[in-house]
Amino acid sequence: MKNAQILSSKHYPFRAFTQHLEAKTQGRNIFVLGLGSNMGYGVKSSIDILESAFMWLDSVSYIKILRTSPIWRNPAFGFRAQNDFYNAVMICQSHKNIRHIYALIFYIERRFARGRKRAFKNAPRTLDIDIIFFNTLRLKYPHLHIPHRFYHQRASVMLPLSFIESKPLRT
Repeated sequence: MKNAQILSSKHYPFRAFTQHLEAKTQGRNIFVLGLGSNMGYGVKSSIDILESAFMWLDSVSYIKILRTSPIWRNPAFGFRAQNDFYNAVMICQSHKNIRHIYALIFYIERRFARGRKRAFKNAPRTLDIDIIFFNTLRLKYPHLHIPHRFYHQRASVMLPLSFIESKPLRT
């Protein structure tokens, strides 16, 4: 088994400038996304995909990226006979509700060639985005749990999240 590794890239870690936040507040909803990839797409590597996902989300007018963790390269769990995963956590702000954010995340995953259905549980994927938290909301639907059901059991979420400063998100 390969060792886990923390990596930095252009947008991971990222922290919005305080004055930028004050000037361009996007709303009251704060949410945490967990991003992962272990399968390239075309000429893009998993890290390229995470970078592109950052830029794509940053271009959405109603999303403000507040912070990101470094990228964590870690062995796959569940089905282990696959490439290592590259994971990061992103904290965002928006005036849109959970339904809009969920639809956006679903759309972004498809834009990055993630199929509608996985071949099997824990199969390799070009991009996986989970909504870990959305304010203090608690939901239990068959397709969506907020907070994410297993976030506290997954080093792929907890380790990147530990790299984000615990200062208040609002200025």
